[in-house]
Amino acid sequence: MNEDLLTHLSSALNQQLLGQTEAVREFATTLALSLQGRNRPDRTKGLIFLAGPTGTGKTEMVRLAAQYLHGENAETHFHRLDMAEYQHPDSLHRLLGAPGQPALLGQAIDRLNAAAGERGTAFLLFDEIEKAYSDLVTILLSFDAARLTTSDGSTRDLSRLFVIVTSNVGAARAADLQHAPYTALRDEVLLQAEKRFRKETLARFDARIVMNRLSYDVQREITRRLLEKEVREQTQFLRRPLEIGRDVLNFLIREGFTPDLGARNLRSTVERQVGRALLPWIGRVDDEYVEDRFSRTLLLRENRAARQLDAIRVADEIRTSDLRSALTNRRQAAA
Repeated sequence: MNEDLLTHLSSALNQQLLGQTEAVREFATTLALSLQGRNRPDRTKGLIFLAGPTGTGKTEMVRLAAQYLHGENAETHFHRLDMAEYQHPDSLHRLLGAPGQPALLGQAIDRLNAAAGERGTAFLLFDEIEKAYSDLVTILLSFDAARLTTSDGSTRDLSRLFVIVTSNVGAARAADLQHAPYTALRDEVLLQAEKRFRKETLARFDARIVMNRLSYDVQREITRRLLEKEVREQTQFLRRPLEIGRDVLNFLIREGFTPDLGARNLRSTVERQVGRALLPWIGRVDDEYVEDRFSRTLLLRENRAARQLDAIRVADEIRTSDLRSALTNRRQAAA
């Protein structure tokens, strides 16, 4: 195995996926072994089962791996199927085709193979497999043979594809193990997966990887990064400087931290709170030519009474603070 590939891929993933050292190591090792190993025309490039709590980065890890390996062409080498959209019996016809109806899965595989070429690879992701129609799950979990036959009799080759199946199975049990070590969490999630998909089915996978739950400290760092990203995007439309109050990060953590939902709730909380606070100022130009920096600079701060973020001019905040200070001094002098 190429140790440089393993080291660099692991480093790239760990920079983006916080708190997932164990899962990243196993995922990167599986990819590196496959990419540096012998060709297996009768097998997929890699068949990976990726499980764990909601919002811990399962989908993102696959997307980041595609970006690392394929750079600016990552989107053409990555295809995600949201299995929540295939919950009914007609899902078989939608994915595998029917008379007069194209096979969506066959088309996706054709596109990925075209992108991969003769010696390349691509990623096919079945996201949240447990939500799919039961007969469809049985078919999709048999991809270790690297062949898929659609309703028109065409056989697709999956030998150049990494096929990744994600699942939230065991998430409820993982939430009950908040203080347990990672090994205990992994064993419990895989046990729940064996009950849901059968042990012999899971044995077909080259790797069965479990994401760790996100600790408070990890979610705090994720929130900080999300806040920086959201502010960076919003300031493109503000046309004025923006400062972040010291209480903003703690407020977003209180509103968005949930051990059972991982980063999913954090992202929506940051986007909603920051976006709502800055909305009245987007495109506003009434003070565009004011030279006083404090009259144009906005301060993003917590409004405790309304339990939300507000954005006000720094000058207004200074005047409010001076007024509060003056009233306090007056009361003290009167006493």
